[in-house]
Amino acid sequence: MNHGFSNIQATIGAMLIIITGVIVTFFFIGEVPFPESIDYENSEELTAVIKQFGVTAVMADIVEKSQGGSIFDCHQEAHHIGRAEYAVEKEKAFGSCDASCHSGCYHGAMETFLNEKGTANLAENIGEICESFATNFGIFECLHGVGHGILAFVNYDMPFAIDECNKLEDSFAQTSCYGGVFMENIITGQGLGAVKDHDTKWLNQTDPYFPCNGIDQDFALQYQCYQMQTSWMLTLSGYDFAHVATECLQVPRKDMTAICFKSLGRDAAGYTLRDPARILELCNYAPKENGYYEECLSGGLNVIIDFWGPALEHQATELCRLTKDMYKKTCYTILANRLPNLFSDIEKQTRICNGFELNYQHLCKINNSLTNN
Repeated sequence: MNHGFSNIQATIGAMLIIITGVIVTFFFIGEVPFPESIDYENSEELTAVIKQFGVTAVMADIVEKSQGGSIFDCHQEAHHIGRAEYAVEKEKAFGSCDASCHSGCYHGAMETFLNEKGTANLAENIGEICESFATNFGIFECLHGVGHGILAFVNYDMPFAIDECNKLEDSFAQTSCYGGVFMENIITGQGLGAVKDHDTKWLNQTDPYFPCNGIDQDFALQYQCYQMQTSWMLTLSGYDFAHVATECLQVPRKDMTAICFKSLGRDAAGYTLRDPARILELCNYAPKENGYYEECLSGGLNVIIDFWGPALEHQATELCRLTKDMYKKTCYTILANRLPNLFSDIEKQTRICNGFELNYQHLCKINNSLTNN
């Protein structure tokens, strides 16, 4: 045996292993893996991740980690993502964000846009952005984000913020904006507002109906206020839904009682992370007379729809399936009426409609024709 040749072969083999190892190591260093965890409140870290991987990947990651919002509600994280995406892409953020996690990415981007641009030429600036969305759902969520951003920009001066909303061009835009103002006010009181560690004087620790009873009594404004107000009422009561249901029956304006129960359903959906059975359980605190239970059901159903947006599949249908027979028609009608505003894709509307129980599929109207496919 030629030991010299064998030694040469061994040496060459070792060198190849070393070289191959270097190449492989270099390859894996070059492909940086997506981070296992992200501090969403650290704007520098979040911006760096978005620059490297893109906002689509970051939103997909938070949806996956929250298991579609069933483990934790990803709305506030999505707000942070939207703020960081705007810092990277400016106005392009409204095209690159998506509606996952209750459109939080859009809302956060709008907050940052308004913080940068201010409210001068508000209607013109907002119109260009919000009208670029393909559906009424997208336009609404854009305008809702405007309300969040305006209140933060004007340093949580609610009357001033409402006046700014009134500069928008029509009642739909104005009322959508009001809703964002009232939500931003409440989440700021809960420590989750657009401006970290800020507070608001437009909440009261002892009066569950403030600010609704302390602002202009215009019906549209009151409607939007009470449609959010149970979030604060529940905060004060330690999330005692039975207690807040009693408070809804005692609202100062009796024409707002039904809206208070609609708000309670909205909060039931948020509190239970959109669990259909638990939503129905909490809505049982609403009286069955005067349509109050149906309002609670409506509030919960709309949150499920809004949370998923264009990614909606069976989630809202499941709530209708679990509803008692006497309320199924109400539930499916609300869902059927929402679909055309949610999807421009007729096939997607049809697929969801065909998931309805057979007795209620006729409620689904697409292009003025019944869907019985």
